[in-house]
Amino acid sequence: MGYGLRSDVPVLVNSDTAFDIVSNHYRAFDLEPGPDSSMDLKVWVPQNNRFGTFLALIQLLTTFADQETVLVVNHGMSDKDDNPLGLILPLTSGSRWNPEEYTLGLLAGFVDKTPSDSDYTDAEKNSSMQDAHGHKIPMPAGTLKPLDTALRALRAKKLLKRLELRACNLGGNDTVMKLLAKVLGLSAIVAPKVHMFYSALPAAGLPPGDAAGFARWQNHHRRARTFTEDVASSPRHVGIQITGKHAARSMDFNTDNIDVKWFIEKYVCVGSHYVARAPGRGAMVAPFSFSGMDVNNSFALAREDDYTAQLVEVTP
Repeated sequence: MGYGLRSDVPVLVNSDTAFDIVSNHYRAFDLEPGPDSSMDLKVWVPQNNRFGTFLALIQLLTTFADQETVLVVNHGMSDKDDNPLGLILPLTSGSRWNPEEYTLGLLAGFVDKTPSDSDYTDAEKNSSMQDAHGHKIPMPAGTLKPLDTALRALRAKKLLKRLELRACNLGGNDTVMKLLAKVLGLSAIVAPKVHMFYSALPAAGLPPGDAAGFARWQNHHRRARTFTEDVASSPRHVGIQITGKHAARSMDFNTDNIDVKWFIEKYVCVGSHYVARAPGRGAMVAPFSFSGMDVNNSFALAREDDYTAQLVEVTP
């Protein structure tokens, strides 16, 4: 984990409903680990923090630039061999183009220049890509100018210094990271070099078990990680199994005690306001969420060293 704490870091989140869990997670747990090379983040979730295009993200970054550091959560984009390419995020409304090396390179080429309308038009006319079926997709006319205008407005403020991205795999592409830093006017950018995830218990919670029930669950979930309370006698246990990746990822959870506050404090967020429910007939484990990184065919949770070890910091 980081060596200090950056305070008042706003969280901006993709507007897809699949990301609703992310905003809810950071409302409940306001500490996000930073890379070993920098500080951890004390975050907050603004009321209007969602974006659906790269243009909208730039505009939100401009709004919150005076915070100097912003946390952004979005899908990373990879090729069929899982090599990171950029972000899955339409450049503008209705666009099939995303911020990846080619488009970011075009925008980086406008930095410190004064392009004319014809410069934008020529760049768009000379740009095309192929979809998964080999169909040619030209860059829509009118794409580059609004993006470049918004980027210039952001850079002109000279306030945003650091972008903490939580986007799968992106940290493994040094070129794209540097291009993003250049067009956004950053001093540093951070992203994971592996796939990551956010998961949560159902809103109603889950029933706790006992020692025997937990042992049976372990026998049926051989790939699960078991977390054991660090006490001398009668430690409590939590088991989590993550299966699959991306949209097909699922989570199985079990515990031998209704009170998992110890687990939250050690593995999710220290000093949280999580309140465990009292034991009783029909009582459920109070729901909570957590984030993780894929590591060595398993996973690491936010307060583990293997989580922060996956975060890559790049300076332009």
